Amino acid sequence: MLKAIMSSNLKALDVNATLKDAAELMVSSGIRRIPVTVAGNIVGVVSARTVVKEAVSNQNWASEKLSDLAKPAITVDPDTPFRTAAKIMVKYGIGSLIVKGQGIVTERDLAKVIPRVTIPAISVGTTNVLILPSDSTVMDAAKSMISLGISHIPVNSGADVIGLVSLRDVLKAVYEGNTSQKLSDIASKSLVYEDIDASVEDIADLIVSKYVGAVPLFEGEPKAANLRGIITEWDLVRLYASMARAHVLIKADPSKIRGLVAALMATPRVYDVAIVYGPYDLLVTIDVEDPDLIGTTVVNSIASMSGVKETTTLIEAEQI
Repeated sequence: MLKAIMSSNLKALDVNATLKDAAELMVSSGIRRIPVTVAGNIVGVVSARTVVKEAVSNQNWASEKLSDLAKPAITVDPDTPFRTAAKIMVKYGIGSLIVKGQGIVTERDLAKVIPRVTIPAISVGTTNVLILPSDSTVMDAAKSMISLGISHIPVNSGADVIGLVSLRDVLKAVYEGNTSQKLSDIASKSLVYEDIDASVEDIADLIVSKYVGAVPLFEGEPKAANLRGIITEWDLVRLYASMARAHVLIKADPSKIRGLVAALMATPRVYDVAIVYGPYDLLVTIDVEDPDLIGTTVVNSIASMSGVKETTTLIEAEQI
């Protein structure tokens, strides 16, 4: 339930406050979204993306009123299940939900509780990744983020990827009036990255433990030429909203059961393998990005294994 992960220390602004007020509060509090109120009641939300978007297109952005820019707040009950919250976020394309009278839940909060599955991270992330050279400016990054709808950009110096610039980094520089600052000055100094074979479980754990919003995926050393993708908090939320679980019952050649267990446990998307008694020999639990991938995964990754004689697939109901 959302009440278990929500932030209850809400930092809100009146609808008559300015965008500069919002930027100041975001920077000082380390947050990306601020509820907007009328007479103490939350009516909308203003985000870091809104601040940066206005700064890119309007030199008088700082004096704009939140009443003209806030998006309607989507409010949910404190007992809303985590996955339902993810589906609502994806449906409306928003990164936060207001919990009735109690707090706020963001995409990062949901990243903490997403099931730790073995789905390949590269299959749910972005593979066409924009990289900017270290001598690019904050304004270059801001324009790219707004035009492409992204929140993180890897930064390279020559052949090496030296860091990552986030929307939050850009927001801080915009608020401080440093839009001509070089990306090398604001990019993260310690690049958090993973191998291309990383699972969603690996990425989710990194995002939570390292407090980062995105993890680049490399095939080898962290070189620009080796960058294969990037997975963000938002990608995890999208996955959580769409993923499906199934249980595959297997009749197997008795002489190959032990080898099958080892092979299945090393197979992407396989969550668990159990030896069972009765008409079947093995029970395999799988997680996939989308229900439409269940059949493909069973046929290509399980039924095709040497020693598998027959499979029966049971798709898990989301709720009763």
